[in-house]
Amino acid sequence: MKRILLSVGLAVWLSGCAHHDDVRPSSDGMHTIMLFADSRDAGSKEALRQAKHYCKQTEQVAYVVNLDIIYNSDTPESTYVTQNGLANAVDAMGIAMWIFGKNSVDDAGAALTLSGGIADGALGKPYDVRLNFKCR
Repeated sequence: MKRILLSVGLAVWLSGCAHHDDVRPSSDGMHTIMLFADSRDAGSKEALRQAKHYCKQTEQVAYVVNLDIIYNSDTPESTYVTQNGLANAVDAMGIAMWIFGKNSVDDAGAALTLSGGIADGALGKPYDVRLNFKCR
């Protein structure tokens, strides 16, 4: 049963991976990506990944013109970073318990996994990422 749930979850996760859905092409060659992220690092990596993929379609290379990442939330950024780290830790611990635990341990792991996911979802994605790039 665990393998089935894990396989279904993995399939859903992989099907949600878009290649460059956030690219806004322009006629003057200065393309823009705007997206929301749950961390500065994840946001910049995702934007760069999409820019590279977009340019690769025409056998070109993406050149970053500028990258702006703005934290946009009422919660102080340091508090958000701490809460997000805790939610991710609870989620990871729950997954490990769910997969490797037996009897009530795997039930507790499932509950932790759901709790971590809910907490992460409640925190949202407060980073506004804007990347301007050109393909050459």
